[in-house]
Amino acid sequence: MGVFGAASAGLAYLIKPIFDDVLPNREQLGFVVGTMIGCYLLKGASSYVSTYLMTGVGQRVVRNVRNQLFSHIVNQSAGFFSSRMTGRLVSRITNDVNQIQLAVSVTVGDLLRESLALVGYGALLFYIDSGLALVCLTGAPVVIYPLVRLGQRVRRTTRRSQEEMEHLHHISTEAFSGHRIVKAFSAESHEVERFKSSSESLFRTNMKVMGSI
Repeated sequence: MGVFGAASAGLAYLIKPIFDDVLPNREQLGFVVGTMIGCYLLKGASSYVSTYLMTGVGQRVVRNVRNQLFSHIVNQSAGFFSSRMTGRLVSRITNDVNQIQLAVSVTVGDLLRESLALVGYGALLFYIDSGLALVCLTGAPVVIYPLVRLGQRVRRTTRRSQEEMEHLHHISTEAFSGHRIVKAFSAESHEVERFKSSSESLFRTNMKVMGSI
């Protein structure tokens, strides 16, 4: 990830010599182009390696959490199961745990890579013009505050999306496990409409999540 940040800063640093030295006389064109290609290759390779490693970490976390969660749930009392929807318990083991994997392997990985790239850009900016760098930093709170507010809104909407997914799991599990009753009362159409209604609610909630980003 540090290599990714250094390569990103290196690409930004090459912009100045391109305009100052390469374009006027073209003597250093080969060197600059070769360096840019090398930086792009280095950036791509480091991004692949970091993504692979973080995915492995995420999968291991998910495996351990899922195993511990199932062990915890299956050892609960009969009253625990009678007071909770089966679909919600299934969703806890599948959907919620997958969200952890996504957060660890994708979100955290992207955050670390882009943070290191930002550090590289900041160091480059201070190297070129420290006064301009300080001016840019004064505007950081103006950018950070809306992002914090946006994150709070996304968390609220995402929590609702998880609840809708739990309800969808409950409807499908109930229909499948009680298929004899559904068939006996010819309630297939009713179950389909229940599922469609829950699926539509989940769709609208997910669209709100995307609209918040």
